[in-house]
Amino acid sequence: MKEKDYFKQFDICFGNLSFGKHSLSVEVKDTFFEKFEIEDVTGADVQVLIELERKETLVILHFEMQGDLYSICDLCLEKISIPVADSRNLILKFVSEPCQSDDEDIVFIKENTYSYNVEQVIFEYIYALMPMRKVHGETGSGTCNQEMLSLIENATQKPTEREDARWEALKYIDLEEDK
Repeated sequence: MKEKDYFKQFDICFGNLSFGKHSLSVEVKDTFFEKFEIEDVTGADVQVLIELERKETLVILHFEMQGDLYSICDLCLEKISIPVADSRNLILKFVSEPCQSDDEDIVFIKENTYSYNVEQVIFEYIYALMPMRKVHGETGSGTCNQEMLSLIENATQKPTEREDARWEALKYIDLEEDK
């Protein structure tokens, strides 16, 4: 699927829909996060089911997100799969003059608007699910690369007493001036 065609799925056209509930689904893949240039997400495979309820003065969007985000393990630097699942609501309220809402779950849109792009909304919802610390076995599936963990442990060990002996002579330097 071409990139331009891929991103068309995020345009929710409700202008020609009858009042009531409707369902649709969008797929969040690697291409989605490449557009946003987010370094901690190296890939994605998330299914987003959207239940749309159209009313006379508003549209209620219910998002069900489930799938996997891919990143780099903070500990062993190997690829990690992080399962994500969440549900959120967004209300599109028709008004004569659009303004900013104090509630992040409500967006005011002009009365004659017939579609709304949910790309940024879905990005924020899914990216908020990414844990701060990404480690195999804690936040993601799989196990850390044991060879890498061993290398890290060897590099972070405290120096032995013998290595510090070269600095022994510095202890005997008298830095006080004779008065």
